[in-house]
Amino acid sequence: MQIIHSPRFGQRILAILVLLVTAVLALWPTPSVSFQSLVSDTVSYLPGTVLEVVEEKLTPSDLKGGPQLGEQTLTIELKDGSQITLTNYLTNTHNILAREGMRVVVCVDAPDNVEPYYTLYQYDRSVGLGVVVAIFLLLMLLVGGEKGFYATLALAFSLVFLLKITVPVIYSGGSPILAGLAMVLVSTAVTVFLIYGLSPRGVLGIGVVLAGEFVACGLFLLFSVLLHLSGFKSSDAENLLVTAQNTGLDISTVPFAATMIASVGAVMDVAVSLLSALWEVRLADPDITGRGLWQAGLRMGRDMIGTMSNTLIFAFAGGSLTTLLVLMTYGTDPVQLLHSDYIALELAHGLCGTCAVILTVPLASLVSAAVYPKWRTPELSQVSQ
Repeated sequence: MQIIHSPRFGQRILAILVLLVTAVLALWPTPSVSFQSLVSDTVSYLPGTVLEVVEEKLTPSDLKGGPQLGEQTLTIELKDGSQITLTNYLTNTHNILAREGMRVVVCVDAPDNVEPYYTLYQYDRSVGLGVVVAIFLLLMLLVGGEKGFYATLALAFSLVFLLKITVPVIYSGGSPILAGLAMVLVSTAVTVFLIYGLSPRGVLGIGVVLAGEFVACGLFLLFSVLLHLSGFKSSDAENLLVTAQNTGLDISTVPFAATMIASVGAVMDVAVSLLSALWEVRLADPDITGRGLWQAGLRMGRDMIGTMSNTLIFAFAGGSLTTLLVLMTYGTDPVQLLHSDYIALELAHGLCGTCAVILTVPLASLVSAAVYPKWRTPELSQVSQ
């Protein structure tokens, strides 16, 4: 298969197109929604700078590692140039210890014909977030080079597509399954083609990833039947009931869409890594047979399964650690916890992704064994990077 000039040329053209589409989506106004709860037109959040700590009364917290408690009287200059004085209350759960020169965010509640009420909302994290993102981008470019740039671009595109299209469509009553499927298809195609270029390897990569996704979806349907799960049993279902009544949000299939989106990253990771590794094996040994590639894929894949399974489980444990501690505080009975909606749904999500990763290994190995040996020189050089 020949590509205009070279695969790199195709990658760069695609990267420019993806960059333009990402910029357009990011700048495009988010579709207005017909319903929002707990919204007040009188409340706004303004950045400002602490000019002076006029007075403070602080005492150490009794909790281990706890912050200082008490109150501060602060003079703050807001972004519009106005100066205000407010009282900042520091508690164990809301503790913004202000210092002179610190950038903060102020919550302004200004109803008509009423004196505005100011509270200290949070630290201004814009600079810190910029530094964190800059470090990430720098590492991606230094270590990944051009491929690192493509991976970052694919990540940015996927995030913008999720926030600008997928979430608003689901919120407004669109099918979560179709919206999730569109998210998976578009994100997979963009990511894989940016990494592999417009080449047969890219087509193989997309096919393997989508096959792994279908496995995850099929398993989630099976687990949902076995565990009696639906979107109405999720922890946030109660908060979304009013929204569903006003927008047509389909709560019942939201977990299915969430499974598709949550598992695509891990499936793509294993599929692309294994396909790339077996491609390098093919280049290093042009005479290797399909059986040899199959066996090599299984050996490498078993190592991937061991680490990737731990990654998924640890991600679940880390994200749920606070919830598990709260359940211990409530003295939750083990039998009660085991049969709860929370554990059932979290296990279904986590194990679907893990099973999809496991089955992606033999699938990627089988596809590589069937196709790679048929690509002879000079075809190999035309699709290699």
